[in-house]
Amino acid sequence: MKTQGKFIDEKIIIEKPKEIGRLFNKGHFGKPLSGNKLELDLIESCFLLDEDKISITKDETKINFEKLVGIASEKIIDFDVKYIVFKELKNRGCSIKLYNDLKGVTFSDFKKEFFVCVFSENGFFDVKETIDIICRVAKKKEKLWFAVVECECDVTYYDVSLVDFKGFNKKGNYLKNKGFLFENSVIVFDEKLKDTLFEKEFFGKPFGSGLRLSYVESLYLSDEKILDIKNIKEIDISRKDFVKKITDIDPMFDDRFKVYCDLKKRGLVTKTGFKFGTDFRCYTRNPDEIHAEYLVHIIDEKFKSAWSEMSRAIRLAHSVNKEIIFACVEKNKIEYIKFGRLRP
Repeated sequence: MKTQGKFIDEKIIIEKPKEIGRLFNKGHFGKPLSGNKLELDLIESCFLLDEDKISITKDETKINFEKLVGIASEKIIDFDVKYIVFKELKNRGCSIKLYNDLKGVTFSDFKKEFFVCVFSENGFFDVKETIDIICRVAKKKEKLWFAVVECECDVTYYDVSLVDFKGFNKKGNYLKNKGFLFENSVIVFDEKLKDTLFEKEFFGKPFGSGLRLSYVESLYLSDEKILDIKNIKEIDISRKDFVKKITDIDPMFDDRFKVYCDLKKRGLVTKTGFKFGTDFRCYTRNPDEIHAEYLVHIIDEKFKSAWSEMSRAIRLAHSVNKEIIFACVEKNKIEYIKFGRLRP
């Protein structure tokens, strides 16, 4: 026999104790009310009606699935995508409920061990809102999932968190020497310096008998008092002129350099991520012994992106067995956001 529900004041109320016990104690549906009653929210009710486990009446008139969906869509923003995620997670054995106590969070599990934010593929990833949600969920010391619903109703899940990742590469000591600025790089010809830079911290790449450094590596070494940057006529190039030349080519260089320096402080061997479509690839140890574990993509605090672009970056990293990290550069700090593919 189906559970009987009454539609009263935009809510579905269950009154029979036996049915309440079955729904709440076994299925984790609803919210107990005084008077030994159970209140179901509209998403739960649509699910139970869709599964043919409940019958709902309003003033003795039966409410079908179409009618209830119409009511729910007027009351719940983005009802259709939220319902798709709810139904899928319930069918996967997750006991979840609508959660209204944290802005941006859609569901929590019954024990509040994880929270779920639901998005449509037609929506946008907003880094400021994401960091805010992560920080508020982190205070509760729980996990955060993002569920993105495609137009064909498939759902992609991500485990989202701020990370404080580190490597084991130690900073080396070097004798100061000079590097020569060419159109696209700086080249070190001193044999001892170029060998130690490459062997100790994997700076640059061999270039004939020299070592070819990227712009970020060159400025880093210059700031560390390891490298004097000169033109081919051995005339010193000031830091200001060097930075101006680079930023004329790469308007994002300031943010790129901030992130590079921070990654170096964290003990990570940091190299270009161009072949993976990101800013950097990072190794926690000797690149000759391991593959890069992380891909780092730099964004600013106002960054917004279509979910299709985010999916592309995350999928690529996953396909090459790396973790994607979005480095959000704010005025006085850098937040690292990790997106991991998730199978609930």
